[in-house]
Amino acid sequence: MQLIFGIGALWGTRTDTTGVGPDQFAILQDNMVDFSFELKELYGQYQFPPDIARGKGKISGKAKMARVFGALYADLFFGATLATGTEYNTAENETNTIPASPTYTVTPTHSATFKEDLGVYYYSGTNIGKRFSYTSSTAPASAGSYYVDPTTGIYTFNSSDASTTVAISYTYTDSSGKTITINNNFMGYTPTFEAVFNQNRTTQGSAGNLTLRLLLCVSSHLSFPSRIDDYGIPDFDYMALSNQAGQIGTLSTTE
Repeated sequence: MQLIFGIGALWGTRTDTTGVGPDQFAILQDNMVDFSFELKELYGQYQFPPDIARGKGKISGKAKMARVFGALYADLFFGATLATGTEYNTAENETNTIPASPTYTVTPTHSATFKEDLGVYYYSGTNIGKRFSYTSSTAPASAGSYYVDPTTGIYTFNSSDASTTVAISYTYTDSSGKTITINNNFMGYTPTFEAVFNQNRTTQGSAGNLTLRLLLCVSSHLSFPSRIDDYGIPDFDYMALSNQAGQIGTLSTTE
């Protein structure tokens, strides 16, 4: 007797190119593979059909994993190359204090690799929570306005805001991260991969093992949800199709 309990493990390996993967769906939360067929019913003059035959078939899967894994997204979903270095990392509400005397400039932590300004808010004083207004002038003319040099990442403020603590948000390059460049490919571009799902459990002293191997799969959906009080669990949907030999895959069990 073999029982299925727990989440098991899932891997994907690219098949339309060589040397990519395998990638494991880490901290797997859920994996569902559905086999379904359309049934075609033959009717005559009686109420019930004398024959039923299968029509079109479909194999669909949905995996949920808790770990953010850039290589898997690049390899199996986007069919892109994963580059070393994060093109856009984000600093959210980084606090800095505007000097009490000239110059009224703030140099954020990652100014050396600054990419893009995302806004400034008051973090102290009577205006706390109020947004600053960006100005293209290198010398802001009024309180509540600021300028940022896009080449240096240095923020400049008006003297009226001296000694004020501000919260600055911006993007910057992080050499230790990873980047996927999402391209606008021609229609029909479809990365394919082999999916291997394994589930094993010892039941009443006997080891049980189930392995489902789908030879050719494509992914149709990838989501990045976020929740106010829970983990974000990305969804990865996929479908299986026949290879050139007319094979779908194999299902192996010890039972």
